[in-house]
Amino acid sequence: MFTTYHGMIIHLESGVCQSQIDRIDLNRSAAMCYQWKAYLDEEWRDELLQRHDLEQEYVNKIYAFHCPECRTVFSTLSGLFQHVHSKVCLQTLYSGKMAKLVRWLEKQHDVSMQS
Repeated sequence: MFTTYHGMIIHLESGVCQSQIDRIDLNRSAAMCYQWKAYLDEEWRDELLQRHDLEQEYVNKIYAFHCPECRTVFSTLSGLFQHVHSKVCLQTLYSGKMAKLVRWLEKQHDVSMQS
């Protein structure tokens, strides 16, 4: 159904998917993963675990996510996945910490590119 992993994440983050998974669910799951320190700013982890919507609760954009390889920051999980897909750094989607995050999200939400 989706041609890119980040495309699927964007769709889920939008909140319009029939699965009823949204960005709050994805953010919480990313914060739950045992590898969270590789891609999530510690300052925001507790709020994500408590299902806070950082976009709604703060006036300024919050950059809670970062690339495990180059440390570029992102305000959304989909932004991180888009960055990895773009190949502007050495991090790839299916290796290292990002591969573990992908597997974790798929396990938590029973979703994959084939869904």
